[in-house]
Amino acid sequence: MTKEFGKGLTYCLGLFLTHAERKHDVPGVAVMDSAEMWFNGASDHLYDLVIPENFPQDLKDRLGKLQDKAIHWGHGFKIPTATEEDRAWAIFEAKDLLLCIDKHFGIDAEEADFK
Repeated sequence: MTKEFGKGLTYCLGLFLTHAERKHDVPGVAVMDSAEMWFNGASDHLYDLVIPENFPQDLKDRLGKLQDKAIHWGHGFKIPTATEEDRAWAIFEAKDLLLCIDKHFGIDAEEADFK
């Protein structure tokens, strides 16, 4: 069984991050519109983000905030408008959340020097 944009936690965060390196500059489109377009494609993967009930509250809050903000910025809601800073924050936050999830499960994880 499959879903159009995936379902899960780390799987959906990973799919969201696959958009991080994608070209999001569109000739003739303003930078802010470009960030909105990027969020439109990337945030689809967060619709069915599964946030475990037994996670620490800070992780649940951060995951929920990423999900809410990314979907808000990506799906036609014009106030506030997404910026390149918002895009950079979302990518950093998704990467950091993956690292925190590993640490939560006792996995010896370390941040990469090369990002």
